[in-house]
Amino acid sequence: MKKLRIVLLLLIFVVMTSATVHKFYVSVNQIHYVEKKKALEITSRLFIDDIDLALEKKYGKKTYLGTQKETAESTELLKKYIKEKFTIKINGQQKDIVFLGKEIEDNVLICYLTIKNTSKIASLEIKDIILMELYEQQHIFHTDILGNKQSVLLTNDKMQSLLKYE
Repeated sequence: MKKLRIVLLLLIFVVMTSATVHKFYVSVNQIHYVEKKKALEITSRLFIDDIDLALEKKYGKKTYLGTQKETAESTELLKKYIKEKFTIKINGQQKDIVFLGKEIEDNVLICYLTIKNTSKIASLEIKDIILMELYEQQHIFHTDILGNKQSVLLTNDKMQSLLKYE
């Protein structure tokens, strides 16, 4: 019986390693409501090479995010791109997303965003089409609104979702 398990594990390993490798395109996002600040704090994690390519294709300029070649214009293009591709409605009303800053962690770009002057949140409608013009992109959102935690997956087939918190 033990030999059979080993043979099966080896067979599974061979099948899995011989399959064609395909890059997985995913971002992980967190949305947290901070009651004291009356603000939504948003953290978005994207692969740098993917976002660099998207910015170059859209604006015709190399951005070199996270390198010494990065310029202030690169950050402005990133902000513009995010503003065009990522929206949130709170209680049915479109809100202004403010880009606070970014940092690099290995090959991941971490963007910090906020929506200010937010009090009662009954619903969030999230639309995220970042990188979807290039890839079969997936965006995972984890939300925490006053202890009510929900998650949603957005894809090229489902680019927006409505979450209710009442």
